[in-house]
Amino acid sequence: MGRIRVSIVGGSGYTGGELLRLLLGHPAAEIVQVTSERRGGKRVTGVHPNLRKRTDLKFVSSAELEPCDVLFLALPHGASGNQMERFMGLAPIIIDLSADFRLRDAAEYPRWYGHEHPRPELLDRFVYGIPELHREEMRTANYISSAGCLATPTILGPYRPRSRPAPPAPARRRDRRRIIQSEVGPCDRLSPPAIGIPLRWSRN
Repeated sequence: MGRIRVSIVGGSGYTGGELLRLLLGHPAAEIVQVTSERRGGKRVTGVHPNLRKRTDLKFVSSAELEPCDVLFLALPHGASGNQMERFMGLAPIIIDLSADFRLRDAAEYPRWYGHEHPRPELLDRFVYGIPELHREEMRTANYISSAGCLATPTILGPYRPRSRPAPPAPARRRDRRRIIQSEVGPCDRLSPPAIGIPLRWSRN
């Protein structure tokens, strides 16, 4: 069986660079294209020097994307929603690392992200990418929306798998508020301050 042909849309940023690093070490993945609108034709290692001697790939524009097996989207929040139908025509499996398809309810996007969702009819087609909650759904999903860096620990911290025994009754008081403190590293230093974190809990 041949390797899985993978492309990355938005490979010049921190997320795209880390994704590229991980995929270069994956024995089943073959990276065929990496896009950057501003750095087309330039070597990927010019932006990600830690990948020198690991790849000779050059950036291409998104207009040059060719069909592949899996398409990763590492675009800024709000950038993939308007282009999703085009991306769906390029690959049978799409993994979106942005927030554009994380919420199931389109009415929540103005509250949390400050804009209407451009393609609300596509929201139900995406599986929320936390394996601890949706592992079986992810195995057969065509479209996966990766969970956010703050939402993931916030959800998994109080999450109790069905295999774990329930805590003693006093620890299960429903009137007890949980305070969760999450910290991010320098990759989020340019992000605007957030008032809250939208979460999508398991439907099980």
